[in-house]
Amino acid sequence: MSYIISGIQQVGIGVNDAEEAWAMYRKYFGMDVPIFKDAAEASLMTRYTAGNAEKRFAILAMNMQGGGGFEIWQYTSRKPNGASFQPQLGDTGVFAVKMKSRNVQESYNELKAKDATLLSAPEKMPDGRLHFFVNDLYGNLFEVVEGLSWFKRENKTMGGIGGCLIGVSDMDKSLPLYQDILGYTEIVYDVTSSFTDLSGLPGGGNEVRRVLLRHAKPRVGAFSKLLGSTELELVEAKNIAPKRFLKTACGATSVLFIYALM
Repeated sequence: MSYIISGIQQVGIGVNDAEEAWAMYRKYFGMDVPIFKDAAEASLMTRYTAGNAEKRFAILAMNMQGGGGFEIWQYTSRKPNGASFQPQLGDTGVFAVKMKSRNVQESYNELKAKDATLLSAPEKMPDGRLHFFVNDLYGNLFEVVEGLSWFKRENKTMGGIGGCLIGVSDMDKSLPLYQDILGYTEIVYDVTSSFTDLSGLPGGGNEVRRVLLRHAKPRVGAFSKLLGSTELELVEAKNIAPKRFLKTACGATSVLFIYALM
């Protein structure tokens, strides 16, 4: 049986207060369409919750200009905890969520006017597009980058999720998963250095290998036009031993949900 990867459906974002977080994401990113609000026991998420079926409250929010959504996730059975250490560039896991922008400089100006915690000014990526980084109230990291596709036009510069920046421990061993299984076969760039456009990040001065991947063909299938084109940027640290923060940051982690048709 074959399958089709249609796009990134959502990223799970752990927060202390889901309603407070959603208000912030509406203000910052225009994630203003609620798909659901739900309180339940997360029995299917035990892999990410230390083996325990925790109670949680979640909001799935979208931006109708296109892109993936936020599953805003708050523990209700215990106090949410952040990572026990400061994740830095090259640590393994979903390090930053890529947010689509029609005009990166305008998005930067808007977020600055809204007193967002900006970590960098717009700088060029290795492929020449502008991008910058911003933190939310809980230390979750977002990268605003020029979008690749759009579903509709609204009166805002920002769209939904257009990809992720993911730390890997071994680039060559990781690439087959993203290329052969998830279908991100196009390599936009594969470069190794220390990069000025990453210098505002924790560990941003380290030497890293960056590989930006995309699907070579337009996506098809249900919701593919809404989810849009996506890209994954893999980062391997070259001069530090990476830490694994995906399971450590219980409640302040990001989990990537890919939408597939079987």
